[in-house]
Amino acid sequence: MKEMQVTIPSMYKLKGTLALPEQVNEKLPAILLMAGSGKLDRNGKASEKLDLKVYGQLAHTLTDLGFITLRYDKRGVGESDGDFNCTGMWDLVEDAIASIHFLKQRPEVDPNKVIILGHSEGAMLGTTVAVREQVSGLILLSGAVERLEEAMARQRSIAADDIMSKKGFLGWLLRAFKTHKKIEPQAQKFLAKVMATEEDIIKVQFQKVNAKWIREHFEYDVIKDLEKVNVPVLAITGARDIQANPNVLRNLAKYVKGDSEYHIIDNMGHSLKYQSETSTMFSIKKDLVKEASLPIHPELEPIIKSWLDKHVSQTNKEQLNSI
Repeated sequence: MKEMQVTIPSMYKLKGTLALPEQVNEKLPAILLMAGSGKLDRNGKASEKLDLKVYGQLAHTLTDLGFITLRYDKRGVGESDGDFNCTGMWDLVEDAIASIHFLKQRPEVDPNKVIILGHSEGAMLGTTVAVREQVSGLILLSGAVERLEEAMARQRSIAADDIMSKKGFLGWLLRAFKTHKKIEPQAQKFLAKVMATEEDIIKVQFQKVNAKWIREHFEYDVIKDLEKVNVPVLAITGARDIQANPNVLRNLAKYVKGDSEYHIIDNMGHSLKYQSETSTMFSIKKDLVKEASLPIHPELEPIIKSWLDKHVSQTNKEQLNSI
């Protein structure tokens, strides 16, 4: 495998990494990786303390299977230009479409065999892109068949349940202050403020909030776009994922027009790593740091490989076998 640093022309210059098999004799299928929410760079690094590495791991796994992969830093993240704090949902879609165009124009890429792989928010946005740009397949990891509004509401409910079941003095104290009963009213007050403004950025308790991003997500219905998808779709979520709902994957076939397939992987969390126990609101940050050094879940690669074998031409395999 070889990697090269590239610049993707969008509204702002986006820096990315193109990974290719060591030798490419003919045009190969390509996969665009779309990251989850937050200031995650092309490899999955959120901060000095939290580097999930997951997108670099996925890219290397897929390139080892014979696919060209492209991953990139979002606007205002890593080496890319722009301001992350005022980047909206549709800005992210625009950048992903620009990345698809970039891939299709590469001399190594078969423009008729470009696939989107989205993780978390990237799964939702990948669906958005797939009905606005011609692609040949869609892989949705840890975030399919669900609006952001629904996901956030469920996460608040889980947080309230975690407070009710928390043991020790901290649990007693939180319940004594009725913290679990304040979560939903406070969230609704916050969301009402966001939806009422037209500003890109607002301040809430002295913290900058990307109101544009939240507002655009809440006004968008991914299900309506799922109903327009006519390419093969693979959706995978971990059974221990508390940020995305694995149960909604069962509804996938009701919406998409093309072939669809879903899997719920035991002992896999939101970061696509092995989890022996489901995280709580009290442990999730610590668990993410602990999982960061792990490889992607061992059951993930064979499922993706099988789906790619089924839905992508064998040409790339034949090319690699001839090397």
